[in-house]
Amino acid sequence: MSTILVVEDNAIVREPIAEALRGNGYDVVCAADGAQALSRMREGRPDLVLLDVNMPELDGFAVLGTMRRNPELKDIPVIMLTERAERENIIAAAERRVQGYLLKSQFSIDELFERVAACLGGEPVTAASVVTEESSAQDGYAQWRARAEQASDESPVATRTVTRSRPKNKTVSNEQSAPLPAAVASSMTNVESLEDLAPAITKAELFKLVNEGLELRPLGPIVQNVISVTSNAGCSADDVAKAVKNDQALSIRILKLANSSAYSRGRPVSGVKEAIQRIGIKEVRSMVMTLGVLQRYEGGAGKHVDARLFWEHSIACGLIASAVAKQRQPGKVDDSFLWGMVHDVGRLILLDHVSDQYGCVWDFAEQLALPLEAVEPKVVLVDHCEILEKALEHWQFPRDFTAAVVNHHQSVGNLKRLGPEHFDAAANVALANRLAHALLLGSSGNDVLYPIDDLVEALQLKPSMISGLTETIRDETRDLKFTMLARTGDDDWPDFALQVKERLATEVRPLCISAEPDVDVYRMFCEQITSGSDDMPPGLGVVYLRDADEFSQLTAKFDAAEEPEAAEDTPVVLIVAKGKIDANDPWLASRRYAMLTPPIRIDNFVGAMQQVLG
Repeated sequence: MSTILVVEDNAIVREPIAEALRGNGYDVVCAADGAQALSRMREGRPDLVLLDVNMPELDGFAVLGTMRRNPELKDIPVIMLTERAERENIIAAAERRVQGYLLKSQFSIDELFERVAACLGGEPVTAASVVTEESSAQDGYAQWRARAEQASDESPVATRTVTRSRPKNKTVSNEQSAPLPAAVASSMTNVESLEDLAPAITKAELFKLVNEGLELRPLGPIVQNVISVTSNAGCSADDVAKAVKNDQALSIRILKLANSSAYSRGRPVSGVKEAIQRIGIKEVRSMVMTLGVLQRYEGGAGKHVDARLFWEHSIACGLIASAVAKQRQPGKVDDSFLWGMVHDVGRLILLDHVSDQYGCVWDFAEQLALPLEAVEPKVVLVDHCEILEKALEHWQFPRDFTAAVVNHHQSVGNLKRLGPEHFDAAANVALANRLAHALLLGSSGNDVLYPIDDLVEALQLKPSMISGLTETIRDETRDLKFTMLARTGDDDWPDFALQVKERLATEVRPLCISAEPDVDVYRMFCEQITSGSDDMPPGLGVVYLRDADEFSQLTAKFDAAEEPEAAEDTPVVLIVAKGKIDANDPWLASRRYAMLTPPIRIDNFVGAMQQVLG
């Protein structure tokens, strides 16, 4: 017996449909809103979903987007129910591969049974079945195809970009991906460098698709209400508390944050009003807006990103940024935590709205062993920070907030050019991002290790402060992530450090050497993934050189620390940030070694370890 999930907030519509389907021999499960629908799907995968478009908080398109990004749910057929046949909704539904689009005021039960039978029977669904009237469907699909084909004509030929274009007939099946408007080209195996890459989309088309996506996924009504209330110069903590009180989940998150290390001062607060008074109205406005973004993208974005690990990384960045800000300016409350929370959301937006094109970024970055931000400008002509900047502007975040989060991949020199009013915040977020990567606190999908020496120096931080922070941040992140993401335990929460550790098949205790161990991210990383006991002699060396000129000094330091009774010279991974090492140096000639240059993808670092270990 096939199971059908009926998602409709109006019981007058929902219940008769459910009873009719049950009477026709189907097993029917109901949900009254989008969040409940996703919960029902996690409890048991339905064979078909009847999905209302207009629902409070999480609308039908948000639910559909989450389904299409989830490997376990993406192929479930969907028939959408709506009050009005708006063209933009028809196009959006077609792009998301729905199997039907029915007007509540026009369809008959017999027509519904026919559509349901067609979906469950595996019949191909043509464009004519996307709406209730054939002519409307043809118009909507034709407009969608014309737009995609025009973008393809305008796009530069991607000579070595793999494309996954939709066939030119009007059949839309579950198996086909969204159109990738670039020329079909040769295999990814021909790509050997960044210079071999070409754009997969025009910039104009990219921004058009992203803007359309943002319009379809606005921040929720509670968030909009808070923005409206706090826009009044005379608003009070009472006014803001009243604006959020009807959203229990939001209220809990505000309270949890107010009592977290990011904001806590003195005794714990027990009420939303007290939390607002502690944090400040301006900061609560930014907090509510940030939580609204989290709510919209909490489900992640497809195979490239595990949503749980993505938001764990974001929360860790927020906590680290907040801790650094407090160290530099004790007693000051700012948006440091929130900056860390949203800094990588641009990637989720790109994966959500131009998934095929941005998927190529992921594939090429892995193939070329490069960070995502190095490949983004080649394939989609912008980086994720530029997309985030436009999204934050669309969501009406303050400009100072935006400047802090969209520059975290800039060099220290470029950060200083932002001016003193923006440098501290932007450098703080950049440092937090790099530390979270090194400590394997979640994963943004861009699993890369970046040095932090220059940022620590530019922010005038003591290395011992970084060392102390790394000892506490993991527990703080674990505690906060469950409340922020509405989880109660870690039974189903992946451990990214354990995942990486499993890639290193050999148990080993590395000997890590650098000029300043407290800010050596490669030492931090090794501590997360190695399990050798202190009694075990070092089986691997990891030497980090900020400059090749440190080679003699640090190799001497390594020799002094190496076990004197070692039968042979310990294999070494050398990480050289600047300059070159003579490969014929006698110190290298006597041992197995690999040499890497930052930034280093985690897979490549682990691969180098395995290589020298034999």
